[in-house]
Amino acid sequence: MNIGFNRVELRLAPREVLRLYDPEGARVECLGGELWITQDKDFEDHFLAAGEALTLDHGGLALIHAQRASDVVLVEAAPRMTLRGRLARAAGKWLARTFGPESIDRHSGVGWLRPL
Repeated sequence: MNIGFNRVELRLAPREVLRLYDPEGARVECLGGELWITQDKDFEDHFLAAGEALTLDHGGLALIHAQRASDVVLVEAAPRMTLRGRLARAAGKWLARTFGPESIDRHSGVGWLRPL
């Protein structure tokens, strides 16, 4: 989803359509009015009334159609961590467990590091 904001509030006129591209993980909140939401590769359509919300769970195109004048809040999904980022985080945790302050407790009583 390429909104450029973490959260955006919109007022849709009756029969107005909002197109979201690759919105997987984004949250749609209906503050007032009625919305019809359909997503690419989703066999189910969703209808939201005031006070209801939906997290979009498919990539591709999603259409949000206002059945009547509606107030909508869109909350963009948090960016996904890349494989490189996940590996770096795992390596950092391993280094901290192996050589950081937490490692002292694990090595006590073993080898040259014995309690007094």
